[in-house]
Amino acid sequence: ATMRSSGHVYYEVVCVILVFVTLGRWLEATGRLQATAALDELEQLIPDQVRCLSGGGEWTMRSRDSVLIGQTVRVLSGERIPVDGRVLRGRGVVDEQFFTGESLPVEKQPDDRVLGGSLNLEGDLVLQVLAPATAGALGRLVDAVRSARLRKGRFQMLADRWSQWFFPVIAVVSLATFVIHGLRTDWEFGLLTALSVVLIACPCALALATPLAIWAALSTAARRGVLFRSGETLERLAELRAIRWDKTGTLTTGSPSVCGLVCEDAAEQAVVEQRAAELVSGSTHVFSAAIRQYLDGPRERWHGGMVTTVPGRGLRIESAEFGPVSLGSRDFMTDSGLTAGPVLSAVIARSESTKACVFIGWEGRIRGVFLLEETLRPEAAPAIAACRNLGLDLAVLTGDREERALVWEQQLHLPILAELLPEQKLAAIRFAHEQFRQVAMVGDGLNDAPALAAADIGIAMGCGADVTRDSADVCLLPNDLRLVPWSVQWSRRSVATIRQNLAWSFGYNSLGVIVAAMGWLHPAIAAVLMIVSSLVVLGNSLRLRTDGRGPATGGEPSDAAAVPQSCLEAAA
Repeated sequence: ATMRSSGHVYYEVVCVILVFVTLGRWLEATGRLQATAALDELEQLIPDQVRCLSGGGEWTMRSRDSVLIGQTVRVLSGERIPVDGRVLRGRGVVDEQFFTGESLPVEKQPDDRVLGGSLNLEGDLVLQVLAPATAGALGRLVDAVRSARLRKGRFQMLADRWSQWFFPVIAVVSLATFVIHGLRTDWEFGLLTALSVVLIACPCALALATPLAIWAALSTAARRGVLFRSGETLERLAELRAIRWDKTGTLTTGSPSVCGLVCEDAAEQAVVEQRAAELVSGSTHVFSAAIRQYLDGPRERWHGGMVTTVPGRGLRIESAEFGPVSLGSRDFMTDSGLTAGPVLSAVIARSESTKACVFIGWEGRIRGVFLLEETLRPEAAPAIAACRNLGLDLAVLTGDREERALVWEQQLHLPILAELLPEQKLAAIRFAHEQFRQVAMVGDGLNDAPALAAADIGIAMGCGADVTRDSADVCLLPNDLRLVPWSVQWSRRSVATIRQNLAWSFGYNSLGVIVAAMGWLHPAIAAVLMIVSSLVVLGNSLRLRTDGRGPATGGEPSDAAAVPQSCLEAAA
C-alpha cells in the first residue's frame, strides 16, 4: 500500500502489537520472580559477609562464598550464623526454630554444632567452619527446593504434550484462515485475520499454567518448613486417601524416659546395668538412648564382644563368658529362650499394659526390665482430627505389644496394628495401597526408612538440617504433626490451581482462535487479549504465595514451623 500510495497501512498495528507483546513478557518475568520470592527470602537468612580470622590473627570481613572448610569465623550477639560450624570458644544462646521447630533458644558451648541461618541471640561465638555456606543446612534446603522445581510432574508433562500438538495445529489453522479469507474477501484481510489467530493463540498462558503454580507452591511450603521432593510429589499428595502413622517418635515425643529398673535379683543390679550400658552404647533407637541416659555415670565397662542388632527385636552380644546376652522386647526374650522369674512376672503383669518394657537377660533367665514412659505429642489430637476432616483413612503401625497398643488406641481414637515387625509394616502398607491406591507413611525417616520408601508418599518428621533423607518424599523440618494435614490441604489447593490454569488457558486460547479465525478479531485486540490470558494465570498462581490457612487444617502449625517474619526483615 505504501508503494502504491493507495489502500490501508498498518504501521500503528505493528507498534501496538510489539508494545503489548513486550508488556506480556515483562508481566511473565515479574510473575516468575514473585513466585520464587519466598525462596529468595530464605537465602537472605545467610549474611553476605563473614568475619574470618586472617593469617595475622586479625578479624576481617570476607564474602561468604570465599569461606573454606576449617577456617575460623566469629559471630557476635544479634548476628546470623553464616555457615554450619562447631563452637571453638565462647558461649551463646542460638535461635534454631526454623530447623528444629523449637521456639525456645538453645544454649551453645564449645564442641556444640551450630547451623548456618540460625540466629545468635546472645554471646560471642568463635566457630570452625564445617561446610561452605551453599552446602550448609539452609543452603541444602534451598538447593533441594530448586531441584524440586526442575522435576516435571504429571500436569507439566500434560501441558508439554498439548504444546507439541498446539503449534502445528495453530499453524494449519492460521494458514487455512489466510487462504479462505484471502479467496473470499481479499488477501489483505486474510493476512490480518491469520495474524490475529497467531497472536491470540500464543501459548504463554499454557506454558505458565503449571510451572508457575508449582514454583509458588513449593517456595511457600519451604517457608512453612515443608519440603516437597518434586512437583510430582505435590500432585500425588493431593490424591492421598490414607495415612499410616509410626508411633514412637512420631505420635509420641520420641524421647521416652526410663522411670525404673527392676531386677529379679537385687544383688545383680550393678551387673545388669553394666551389661545393658554396653549393649545400648552404639544403638540409635530411642529406647536405647533413654536407657543410655538413665545409666549415665561412671562405671566399670564390660567388654562382651560385638553388638548385633536384630531388626524389630533388640540387641545381642555373643559373650564368651556368659553366652548370648540379649536386650529387647518380650518376644525377643522368648525367641532367645529366656524366661522371667516370679518377681519380674509380677512387674510385667502390672506394668506392661501402661509402660514400655525393655528386657535384658542371659543364661536362660530374664535378669531385669527397664520401664519406660512415652508422652503423646500435644498436637497429635488436632492433627488427627484435621486429617479426618480431609476424609483420610488413618491407622497406626507399631511394634508395641497388643496390651499396650490398646491403651494408645483409647488415647488416639485410632485403629492400631500392634506387634509388627519391619517386614509386617511393609505388608500393612501394601495392603492399604490395594484398598486406597494412594497411601502415605509418616515417620521419623530413620528407623522406619523402609516403610517410608514402600509407601506411595513417605513423610519424614523432624528432618531439621537433614533435608536429604532419601526415604522421604516430603520432609517436615519441625516436629509439628499439624504440618501433615496442612501439607495435604496445601497440595490439594495447589493442584486445584494448576487445573484451573490449564482449563482456562486451553479453553481461552481455543475460543480465541475460533473467534479470530472467523475474522471478528483485530490483531491489536488479539495482542491485548493474549496478555489478559497470561494475567489471569499469573494472578491465580500467585495466590499460592499465601499460606492458605483454612478450617480444614484443624489447628494451625505453630509459628515455629515457619520462618519468622522478623528474621526475614532482619536479613533484608
